[in-house]
Amino acid sequence: MNNKEFLEYAGTRDLRKITGPPCDWLKTYNLKSWGFRRYDKTEKAYESFKTGDIFVFHSMKQEYLPQDPGIKSGIIGVGILSGKKIIENEPSDGAFTPEGFRPIKIYFSDIWFFGDTDKIINESIAEKKQKGMNYILRDIYNLTNNIIMFQEMRDNNCTISTQGAVSKISGDKSIRLLQLIRSRLK
Repeated sequence: MNNKEFLEYAGTRDLRKITGPPCDWLKTYNLKSWGFRRYDKTEKAYESFKTGDIFVFHSMKQEYLPQDPGIKSGIIGVGILSGKKIIENEPSDGAFTPEGFRPIKIYFSDIWFFGDTDKIINESIAEKKQKGMNYILRDIYNLTNNIIMFQEMRDNNCTISTQGAVSKISGDKSIRLLQLIRSRLK
């Protein structure tokens, strides 16, 4: 699906927001999937997910690496759900996430990140970690470049919640947010 087709399609759907740290977004860039921890709220949300749902990717503060004031929080991309599965014996990612940490998985058919993805080598987070933290930080800077920051969302009356791993975005906010997303798609 190209950018124009995506925007037309997204205009007919509800948007959901997923929140996670930037290292996990690097995994999404590589694997086209996202994992949730097991909580009542995420399990209930997971049950409602349907193929074709649109997810907005919110990158929050870092969890696994030392805090870096140069990495911003905000919306860094979008994706279209292609499937979902619970993986009972989910293996470790070989870098930061232990075995069984995020067994609730969703998969994306199409993903658009707003950053400089042409500068990111598509490899596992474990391979990136072997090359060093500076290597991971460089990829995070590239992935989170061109971010939709919260001030821009406030200015356009479409601020998303920073709380919770997943939530729906109201219809009015979705329309305004799609205008900001349109400006970021390459």
